[in-house]
Amino acid sequence: MYRADTIVACATPPGRGGVAVVRCSGPESRAIAADTFRAAGGGDLEPRMMTLGIVRSARDGSPVDQALAVFFPGPNSYTGEDVLEFHTHGSPAVVEQVIAAAIAAGARAAERGEFTRRAVLNGKLDLVQAEAVLDLVDARLPAGAQAAWRHLQGALSVELSGIRASLVGLLAGLEADVDFTDDDLPEPDDEQRIAVLGDVRGRIDALCSGYAAARRQREGVRVAFVGRPNAGKSSLVNRLLGSERMIVSPEAGTTRDVVEESVDLEGAGIVLVDTAGVRRDTGLAEGIAVERARAAFDEADLRVLVLDASRPLVAEDWELRGQMSADNGLVVLNKCDLGVAVAETERERLASAGMPVLVASAATGEGCAELGLTLGALAQRECEVPPASISRLRHRSALEAARGMLQQAEELLRRRGPAELVVLEVRAAIDALAAITHPLGDEEVLDRIFAEFCLGK
Repeated sequence: MYRADTIVACATPPGRGGVAVVRCSGPESRAIAADTFRAAGGGDLEPRMMTLGIVRSARDGSPVDQALAVFFPGPNSYTGEDVLEFHTHGSPAVVEQVIAAAIAAGARAAERGEFTRRAVLNGKLDLVQAEAVLDLVDARLPAGAQAAWRHLQGALSVELSGIRASLVGLLAGLEADVDFTDDDLPEPDDEQRIAVLGDVRGRIDALCSGYAAARRQREGVRVAFVGRPNAGKSSLVNRLLGSERMIVSPEAGTTRDVVEESVDLEGAGIVLVDTAGVRRDTGLAEGIAVERARAAFDEADLRVLVLDASRPLVAEDWELRGQMSADNGLVVLNKCDLGVAVAETERERLASAGMPVLVASAATGEGCAELGLTLGALAQRECEVPPASISRLRHRSALEAARGMLQQAEELLRRRGPAELVVLEVRAAIDALAAITHPLGDEEVLDRIFAEFCLGK
């Protein structure tokens, strides 16, 4: 439930830092500034102007910190309300005292995501844009940040608005048929209405078809390195990361769990997944590690089969190769610095059906640059989506529900079903689409979404 009071929280991460930002939003923001801040030159804060001064303690009025303060009058602020920000030194003790001073002057501690929630409730953002704020804050990779930025600028919201406008126009004609059945109106053009429904379903299908790629763009393309023990998977991952992140050892079976690290390769966001060596005869602990490796292999977007080029291939190598295709991975013949024992005929068999096969050495770096380029190109292909795309299950579920309702409406029109039922299906589809951007009456949905946010956003 929205409360028209004033909230306060630190908008920067907890811990020590050069600068911290304490943010207030609500009707008491200006009064809090007057009670807690003294401008160096005297007077009140000028709207949207940074002012140097002293923040004073709520306990006894003693100076807490020299800071910059800025006041944003509503509705021209992030939340649509009066907003006050203190830019202080980034000491946790200073931040705590500044928040305490604001609370003593009339604010209360903000809940998670409450600033952005107020922006939604006050019409500054729709819910898709609010989720984009969270994605932008959480983005680990440039591709994910760019996708979040496009959503924040309204790319998806505009497309959904266009779909809704088409359905509202269609609904107006359908309701006229129901309301004015006794009037002398032209015969309805059901074929034209079916065409509109088909066009809208096509636009919904296009959004849904990009779901997996958009999620990869937001979260990173998962690339699993698999192979037998001691093939050099961890060493190759370290080469791509440019650091000794993975533990490596000549002893087989060093890696006992799935380890993930994010990296930007050729502009593509990638999550490198290092796995335990796959072999049949194992003890209990290693057996669990092998099962996790196989699960990571199955769940990956791309797979890199790492083979020890200095040794002859065995049945387990070919078993893993049989589970791959050129669409989802490549083969690396590692340890070429120790010589290549893989026969040319076997290399041709590995490369069948267009599978890329690279020769590399994690020890010397030979072929690793080509591996990075190849993975980057494959990852970019996996993330090709239009600017208006969906990457959240909530969006896809609502779109699929709307598509099903529109399919029912189209079938009713084709068999000359009751116009009232067609109206109900189209109206329900419009409501399902509206819930993506503006489910303002559903507190449960809002609570679930904004619980993911940090306190100061």
